[in-house]
Amino acid sequence: MELMSAATFQEQNILLFTALLTVIVTGFAITPSLRKDRKSVLLCRICSANSAVNSKHISLLWIFVMSAFLVGCNVNIAVNKEDAPSMPSDNNEVSDQPLRRLDDDGYLYYMDYTGDYYGPDVIDSLRRIGYVDSGCSNFFTHNTEGEPVTCRNYDYPHRISSEDRTLTGLNIVLHCKPEGKYESIAISDAVWCDENSPYLQKGGPDLAGFEPGMLDILPYQCMDGINEKGLCVSVLRVDIKEGDQPCRLPVGSSMLLRYMLDDCANIDEAIKKTKTSILVPEDWQNCHFFVTDATGRSAVIESRNSSVSVIESDVCTNFYLASDDMEDYYRNDKLGEEAVKMTDEDTTPDYHYGYGHGYHRFVTILGQLERYRDTAREDYFTLMPESSALVILQSAVQNPYTNASGISMTQYSVIYNNAQRTLEVWSFQDYSKSFKFDVKGSQLNN
Repeated sequence: MELMSAATFQEQNILLFTALLTVIVTGFAITPSLRKDRKSVLLCRICSANSAVNSKHISLLWIFVMSAFLVGCNVNIAVNKEDAPSMPSDNNEVSDQPLRRLDDDGYLYYMDYTGDYYGPDVIDSLRRIGYVDSGCSNFFTHNTEGEPVTCRNYDYPHRISSEDRTLTGLNIVLHCKPEGKYESIAISDAVWCDENSPYLQKGGPDLAGFEPGMLDILPYQCMDGINEKGLCVSVLRVDIKEGDQPCRLPVGSSMLLRYMLDDCANIDEAIKKTKTSILVPEDWQNCHFFVTDATGRSAVIESRNSSVSVIESDVCTNFYLASDDMEDYYRNDKLGEEAVKMTDEDTTPDYHYGYGHGYHRFVTILGQLERYRDTAREDYFTLMPESSALVILQSAVQNPYTNASGISMTQYSVIYNNAQRTLEVWSFQDYSKSFKFDVKGSQLNN
């Protein structure tokens, strides 16, 4: 069906209005015989030349005609828009969809989610098709104003198809304000909504045929986010060791992330959420959480064999931090990377190094954080410009040319300001342009 413009709708309705007015005026002079026609009886009763038509009748008639005209405009436009196919607009927005493209390449969009994602239909869809996986690197520091900031690379190598191994991705800056819960701004990986859909990869929402219903479960596909209280939560994958208890629910980790953003104001409440949520530890133990808050705290929450641990840490990648069973990470019987333990001046280990991978990225970040340590303070405290924090993130990116990454790809880098409740994101390793939003969903830069 051909998509009709708003101007065409207006022209049609003007013609309709003119026709109605002509019929009414003609009715004043209509002949008695015509008045007896069944199709004209009502009109002739109203405007017969032999009737005592006073000013009140005329006023009511005008109101009726104008109301019909305005309603006709709204109905006509609404019906035609609902029936019309989705088509890209000139400003990179999809017609009549709640998505707005941000970057030039189609990797990053913005969406204001207004539906009820706690409803049974969304939850049923989530349990049926929901899945997440993420490599990732996180660290926590302070900017030069002393505000706590959380820094993150989200890593995963999505491919167009099993035949076409070209890297792709679709990340959406997602604003949520559910009734009775905390407002939040987060970044989701929309590919996880349906890995096989061409609409849920680079540029997909710009294609005719894209529908918002494809993103119903998107609030549960967020990889990181911050809420109005300044609590920031990120999810990172861990490897489950052979013989350990497996994860029961593939999407359990991102579900718990959503519950934390919606219901928790600080780290203590996020920890309690792991015990009071409808999810149990074995539902989400394929990942761990890096959580920070506006008070300046940072911690990692992880579950291994259904045992939950909380570790105070300012760095997190993809190995367990609550244990010291470090093993070299092998893939296809080949050494992927060698673990290196960082120690203090007394050769005491500063961190635990458990089973998993991501040691290279962890040590890379940790070594640079030491350069920004405020030695005038007794407690451990790092301070740096946010531009320097971005440089540290760039040093840990993964792409097809990094030997240690093996199979991964950094889809975006993001810096959350816990005090200002903002995020600034750089998409697909393009560090020439960023997109900054506050927790209310307002974009703060062009």
